Amino acid sequence: MKELWHLSALGILLLIPSGEALCPEGFVSFFADPSIPMETCLLFAMDRKREWHEAHTYCKSLPSDLANLDDGELHWQVIDYIHRNPDMLDEAFHIGCTDENYEGKWFWTDGSPVRMGPPHWFYNQPDGGTKENYCCLYYDDFLYSSCVNRQTMYTICQI
Repeated sequence: MKELWHLSALGILLLIPSGEALCPEGFVSFFADPSIPMETCLLFAMDRKREWHEAHTYCKSLPSDLANLDDGELHWQVIDYIHRNPDMLDEAFHIGCTDENYEGKWFWTDGSPVRMGPPHWFYNQPDGGTKENYCCLYYDDFLYSSCVNRQTMYTICQI
């Protein structure tokens, strides 16, 4: 039996047979870096649309956080996943970056800086000044965009 080492959310190393998911029910398993067998779990919360702060609170209650897609490979995998799920194609999703504390300086909810510009940001984004302080993925390309404050959309949470 082929086995992989995984680091759990509690910081404990577990020996798990390959093919067995560690993600909680409802979360989807992604491997951000295929060369490292470390699973990332994402929840595409499509039960209802939320404003960014409400989405952040919702994810924290699971417990998780809004998705940090700064690992470029993970972002492309998310785009591919959305494109393979027709019910998601015409939607938009909150993810975990904002510039509400420092206009023009984008940070993930964990405090790490967001890489700016191509290839992950949509052309001329972010562009909304103080009226667009939250990052989202808009259809049909699902690249990062600055989203209108108080706009409701679906949520991507990450463990």
